[in-house]
Amino acid sequence: MEQILRQRVRTFWDKSAERLRAAHMLFEQGYYEEAISVAYYATLWAARALLLTEGAEPRTHEGVRTMLGLYFIRTGKLPNEVGRLFTRRLDDRMSADYSADAFLTSEDAEDALHQAESFIEAVRPLVENYLEGEG
Repeated sequence: MEQILRQRVRTFWDKSAERLRAAHMLFEQGYYEEAISVAYYATLWAARALLLTEGAEPRTHEGVRTMLGLYFIRTGKLPNEVGRLFTRRLDDRMSADYSADAFLTSEDAEDALHQAESFIEAVRPLVENYLEGEG
């Protein structure tokens, strides 16, 4: 059972890296709103990998945000800023995907990429320790 769980964590972690690469490619091609959206999905998959290390499998985006706070922010395993990064990515993704009035710029997309990278780097030690059998 533990081996299956580790494999799922690895799959989610790999999806995060794949989405981050895709977000960079979209940014380079000038698709800024799409880059913002995909950068969020990079953080989502990283967060889902992290939560799975605790056996948590939220079913919604809001559930991921809530459980991230419960399992990692409130416990002090991650600083508050990491939770805020996830929330910002979620909010910006909603604007990019659903707001006809939103005009998101290259600077917005660049910020989204940096925030996604910061989130992933913050959770990396916890996920990788788990994958190495230390978690």
